[in-house]
Amino acid sequence: MGAGTRGRMWAQVVAESQDVAITGVVDPSPDARKAFEREHPCLPWFPDLETALSPGGYEAALLVTPPDGHLAQCRHLFAAGLPVLAEKPLAADLGDTVAIIDAADAARCALSVGLNFRYLPVSQALRAWLTGNRMGKPGFGQFRYLRNRDGRRPGINRYPLTMRHPMMLEQTIHHLDLIRFCHGAEVDVISCRTWNPAWSMYAHDANVHCLMTLSDGVEVNYIGTWSGGWNTPGFEWRIDCAHGVVVQRELHSDLAVAHRADPELTAVPLPEARPYYDDSIALLAAFRAALRGDAPQPCDGRDHLRSLALCFAGIESSETDRAIRMADFHARNGLDRLLGPQPH
Repeated sequence: MGAGTRGRMWAQVVAESQDVAITGVVDPSPDARKAFEREHPCLPWFPDLETALSPGGYEAALLVTPPDGHLAQCRHLFAAGLPVLAEKPLAADLGDTVAIIDAADAARCALSVGLNFRYLPVSQALRAWLTGNRMGKPGFGQFRYLRNRDGRRPGINRYPLTMRHPMMLEQTIHHLDLIRFCHGAEVDVISCRTWNPAWSMYAHDANVHCLMTLSDGVEVNYIGTWSGGWNTPGFEWRIDCAHGVVVQRELHSDLAVAHRADPELTAVPLPEARPYYDDSIALLAAFRAALRGDAPQPCDGRDHLRSLALCFAGIESSETDRAIRMADFHARNGLDRLLGPQPH
């Protein structure tokens, strides 16, 4: 469901995947239909979800729509007995996210979230280096993502221009999720500041700066922006460890390491991968393997809720000017019911 830019990308992902096919596309926009059918013609098209669900016979649903409609859409899909693979964030409201997870549980339907960057070769390799202590125990990290994202250019989602906390909920969530995933650890404490530069085209905060203490004692300093002062992007994720450093030098690739006395970094060999496509193909394969009972559910609703709760705790930290303990945040917002105690 959803035939915008990301919906067309998912259609290509499905086309390149084994033993899977699109049997219906849902989007009310005539313009979206024209653009979609130029790339993916001859697919059944429906203007609304109710009409699309009436024929039945579907195995699962790909939900590729803005997050403010996910709750109602998921309820319809779960009522039809369909597992859902949804784009992140699952919702732009913590209560709606909990309601979606509860609806999936009540219908006994699988729910996964499109955190496809976990499936990039660089993310998989970085996780292996960090969780395996290959450079000794990690001690602290710096994650820097600087971009001037033109939210008005053709072929890009427009709704972030007017949403609250667009950077945190649309981009930073990927980065905080990767920090959790690659370290194999949860965040114990987050101190955060969000703000909007005077020149920003976004209606709300396009800058995020966080300091996080992980459950294994690692300290992570994060800064991200969609309103940078230079059109050339800047990215580096460096983790300092007991015996050296591990550095990701490009957003979707380029991992390198160095021992303390090494004069320069050494690249870690990685397979070639197309970001947004090959990682999504791997995620879709994992989702379908879980539906067959051959693997655990990838990026499930509860796992995603931990990353989304971290975003909302960061927003609370910025608004209250205080550090937030995630165990307290979970308890105050009734998340322990779904997540259990904060792991250590």
